[in-house]
Amino acid sequence: MSYPPAPPPPPGPPLGSTPETMPGSTKGAVVLLWILFGFGICGGALSVFGYAALAALEDTGDVSIPSAFMPFLVASIIQILVWTVLRAVFAVRIAKRNAGARKGAIILEAVGVGLSLLSWILTPEVEVTGAADAGGSAASGAIGAVIGIALAAIIIGLLSTADSKRWCNE
Repeated sequence: MSYPPAPPPPPGPPLGSTPETMPGSTKGAVVLLWILFGFGICGGALSVFGYAALAALEDTGDVSIPSAFMPFLVASIIQILVWTVLRAVFAVRIAKRNAGARKGAIILEAVGVGLSLLSWILTPEVEVTGAADAGGSAASGAIGAVIGIALAAIIIGLLSTADSKRWCNE
């Protein structure tokens, strides 16, 4: 019994040509997404630790926590975890030339900037009644938020370039 011959393989790229490399703006955005992924892992872990520490300090009476703060903190932890996962997914998919991932990353970062600004307005104050100094941690939290907003804005700018759009759309 004889089988028909296998079809020839599809033609490859012309000799001497190389596949197009990722534009620098897109590469920069992907690198920043991975950096923010790392920040998200650290921030999520620190937030969970902070939640536990605040709950323990409230039990001892060293901290007076408004009733609205702990649900806000839990929502923030969930948001950090969701953003962390989505940043990794978008970084991988953008590197594979996915236009939807590029748009998704732009939307994710824009929403993140909006939520960061909103959280500054809505976050209830935590009153420290003991010897602990909350000023240093509040300042470091603000610095971290400003860095996150700046990196998100840079990612939005890099992914909005014509080169990034063209590369992801092919």
